[in-house]
Amino acid sequence: MPRTEMYYFTGTGNSLSVARMLATHLDGALIPIAALDDQDEILSEADVIGITFPTYYADVPAIVRRFARKLVARPDAHVFGVITYGGAFGAALHYLDGFLQLRGHGLNAGFGVHMPQNAFYKSWENRPRAFRRSVQRARAIATAVEKRQTGMNYTNRLLQTAITPFAKRFERSSIRFLEQAAGIASPSGLALEALIPLVDQTYSATDACTGCSICAQVCPVGNITMENGRPVWHQHCENCLACFNWCPTDALRGSVSKKEYRYKHPELTMQDMIRQRDFESTG
Repeated sequence: MPRTEMYYFTGTGNSLSVARMLATHLDGALIPIAALDDQDEILSEADVIGITFPTYYADVPAIVRRFARKLVARPDAHVFGVITYGGAFGAALHYLDGFLQLRGHGLNAGFGVHMPQNAFYKSWENRPRAFRRSVQRARAIATAVEKRQTGMNYTNRLLQTAITPFAKRFERSSIRFLEQAAGIASPSGLALEALIPLVDQTYSATDACTGCSICAQVCPVGNITMENGRPVWHQHCENCLACFNWCPTDALRGSVSKKEYRYKHPELTMQDMIRQRDFESTG
């Protein structure tokens, strides 16, 4: 079988779960994007390249944008993107295609996988069913990739078609939300990608914090350090909320996270999160 590389970014485990299944089906290497973030250029000789990540604000996470702008693929490589989402993912696949094209090779195919919502509570959500369907969906995506199918493949084409034309409007509303979340006067003139890292200015730890440093350990981009036994954020946040979801005493607070809602994929481990950034020494 041709060599396959599965790149992924995850905050709560949904995208890692899908990437693992695809890597298994396609006999591919599983590679964390966060481990490559400090590289100026990412050269791949793979025949098949998969990029799996969650959608944030119906857009592409900043770290995945940076990765796509640095990825150099073979001209004949088959490149596909897989977005995990809790509602809809807007034009994110089209954005990813544009970033990849800066290096001369856009997406050959794109897919979406619906997963449990990881940002807020949905009382009507059936998580076990979502997990079961994600397994079926991953198998179908792998088959499509093996057949080298092309184009954007949506699970709910009607909903996606209805939402896509409003992508720019949604982006503007997301920018206003993030400006408010970061305490920045609107209009700031800052793009979505520039605002997301600043939101951690509102993050803090309550008296429940024990100084265990788990938040710093699981941060995929090393944005947290411990000072005097308390976490300090350094405005390089990816908005993945791993620190919030892994805090053993639920001590973290911030403007984009709801106190009453925490989520991790049931198969996600703390070592999975650490491995994203420390891939060379652990993998």
